[in-house]
Amino acid sequence: MPSLPATDAPRRPRWQRSLLLLLAVVLGGAAVAYAAWRVSLDLALAQTRDDAQRHLRFVAHELTGTLDKYEALPQVLARHPALAGLLAEPTSPARVAEVNALLVEVARDAAAAAIFFIDANGLTLASSNWRDPQTFVGQNYAYRPYFRDAMARGGGHFYARGSTTGTPGYFIAHRLGGPHPGVVVLKVSLDEMEANWARSAGELMLADARGVVFLASRPEWKYRTLQPLTTAVRAELHDTQQYGDLPLAPLSRELSRLSTELRVERIGTATSKLRALVTEQPVENRGWTLLSFTEIRGAEQIAAGRAWAAALGWVSLLLLLAYLQLRRRRTRERLAAQGELRAAYDSLEARIKERTRELQARVDELHRTERTLRATQDELVQAGKLAVLGQMAASITHEINQPLAALRALNDNARVFLERGMQADAESNLDAIDQLTQRIAAIVAQLKGFARRDELRVQPVPVAAAFQAAVALVSAEARRQRVTIECPPVPDGLAVLGQQVRIEQVLVNLLRNGIDANAEKGGGTVTLRADVEAGQALLRVTDEGPGLSDDVQARLFEPFFTTKRRGDGLGLGLSISASIANALGGSLQGGNRPESEGGGAQFTLRLPLA
Repeated sequence: MPSLPATDAPRRPRWQRSLLLLLAVVLGGAAVAYAAWRVSLDLALAQTRDDAQRHLRFVAHELTGTLDKYEALPQVLARHPALAGLLAEPTSPARVAEVNALLVEVARDAAAAAIFFIDANGLTLASSNWRDPQTFVGQNYAYRPYFRDAMARGGGHFYARGSTTGTPGYFIAHRLGGPHPGVVVLKVSLDEMEANWARSAGELMLADARGVVFLASRPEWKYRTLQPLTTAVRAELHDTQQYGDLPLAPLSRELSRLSTELRVERIGTATSKLRALVTEQPVENRGWTLLSFTEIRGAEQIAAGRAWAAALGWVSLLLLLAYLQLRRRRTRERLAAQGELRAAYDSLEARIKERTRELQARVDELHRTERTLRATQDELVQAGKLAVLGQMAASITHEINQPLAALRALNDNARVFLERGMQADAESNLDAIDQLTQRIAAIVAQLKGFARRDELRVQPVPVAAAFQAAVALVSAEARRQRVTIECPPVPDGLAVLGQQVRIEQVLVNLLRNGIDANAEKGGGTVTLRADVEAGQALLRVTDEGPGLSDDVQARLFEPFFTTKRRGDGLGLGLSISASIANALGGSLQGGNRPESEGGGAQFTLRLPLA
């Protein structure tokens, strides 16, 4: 029996092949889009996390800096003899009135919420709010941890809602030694900082060691907990009355798994649930935790856009491959069906060009969107820069106050001279007024210059002229503080490279600091002299004040660090002066003179010679 001829394996129908190809295209496009979305989202979330961490570090530094300014005040106040006298005679109306008046004055000058004085049994003997209906006087705070810690270890710290007033605050306590112990307590309000959080970008909250949120940018988060509290913790809070009788209910938080390395949550708000990236930052030495909740909608939108772009790229690649395949096939069939091939080729070419134009239009649209996002980011950076400039502007208001006072005095003198017919003296005063107005205009112009990237133009500046202008600006204040300014003759022709307005600004800052230091001792002399050493001009300002402690010297040029009372300065003068000196190619150093030379502080501005 003859054998049957072999046959080829049956081929799949065309519709099945097309379906498999379409399925491969869809699955490949989905895989590419998902990979692009995943990578883009991870990068965007990582950038969001880094920005949030930088912001949290700044907020933590601002918080600790604000509280640290008040640390020494209860210790200093505890040394006042009036407090020891009141402990010795707690029922004396005169002693009570004296300490009440002292606490009122100190609380007002330090901008503290309240200052009160407690005896060894926890009874409040005197307070800065003794006139208020909800006064602390007569209240017993022996149950408060800050009182117990101060009596046991000399000092205590505690944040709580006031059990008398209901007003929250941070309590700093210090114990008085001696035969009659007592405790001085200072209460600091953080309401202003909390209000700033509500106005800033992003959402913030501050929780204590037990997870109770006591500061938040959203009111509905305040006095809620990060997790349910145990019975023991609630009993302890009830004993200390840290948060009064508030329910302290847990926040509504749901973990959302977007990334294995980043934590994304849904947290309840007054109207809905916020889907945000959570970042934490511990507050040094206080057991608190700062939490940032940054909405991730923008990051998801960016990732979605890039996923669409990747999918379109995948489709474009497939279309290109299909085009090449069709072109090869048409080449093989050209001899058999030249006319039909040409028509099909033209039709296909037209469709490909149309699709390419559409894809190009979408790519152009994506590029425009990217440029818009970049421009928006630049605007936000510039807005932040201008906000910092607004804060720094307050540090040089003292440089304008003195010229304005001089203007008023010169104006009044000129009027008197004109009434008496003293034309020459009046003209002299008018010339001085003109110079002072030019000086004020120069200072204002310098402020405006901070807002743009101007090129620093260095030119020769006569040292004698800079000395004369700086001394003129501070002379009135020196007389008021009973301080004498001595300025030995400057070497002939001595000039430095720099800008005269900036050099004068540094000298005025140093002279004013010297005047303030001497004023603490009732007067004295501030010396301004110029020397030349190793190709540099040394401009020295020396005072006869108490000098600089080791702690102060370590933080001398740190921004926002000041030893003055709250309201007398922002702690930016020396920081700005050091920056100006560096920009002019010089330096600024500070230290103490030897006791053999009279003691006091001495600052040296080094500038290159012209």
